[in-house]
Amino acid sequence: MMKIIFISFLLIALILASCNQSLKLSQEDFDWMPYKGNETLVFRTNSKESDTLFIQKKDTMIAYPEAQAINGKQCEEVAVFSKSSGGDDRGSGRSFYLFKVQKAKDGQTNLSFDLSIKGATFYRLLPVNADSLSKVKPSLVKTISQQFDDVYVIYPDDLSKDFSDRSNFVTKLYWSKSKGLIRFDKKDSTYWELEKKILDIV
Repeated sequence: MMKIIFISFLLIALILASCNQSLKLSQEDFDWMPYKGNETLVFRTNSKESDTLFIQKKDTMIAYPEAQAINGKQCEEVAVFSKSSGGDDRGSGRSFYLFKVQKAKDGQTNLSFDLSIKGATFYRLLPVNADSLSKVKPSLVKTISQQFDDVYVIYPDDLSKDFSDRSNFVTKLYWSKSKGLIRFDKKDSTYWELEKKILDIV
């Protein structure tokens, strides 16, 4: 009888322990986040048009990808939210996350990108695995403002091909690990480059 009680107690303890399992971002993971949450990013196209992205806030939070499971894991993530001066193609006028670093339930670290300004949207449904990206040699890219030596080119995934006939389709992002978004290209050969980055005083 005592053995049955002990085993039952042990099982309950294991379930409770798994319920509280939290997967935290490491400092190496946080190094993928280039923004403080109070920046203004001014972009200019090769046809001299301009648009501004306001990084409005940065939040570190806990997500629950397995909320319905009795042993669901808690996964930490950090995200920055932005709003465009020219509006966005969603037509909502609200701010959306531009970039997110998230610990997945399998322990991997994922990077998610969600750019949308007036006339330009980056469609990518799946996140980018940070470990896989770190194995890629970064590129040297020169823009109208400066030169960057830690740039990764991010492409839409195969799941986004249904959107490729849209006029606002962005074919690639140029992402500096230390500075963030520095350029993005559209399918019509229009490209936007970071002209200046202003750190707002808060």
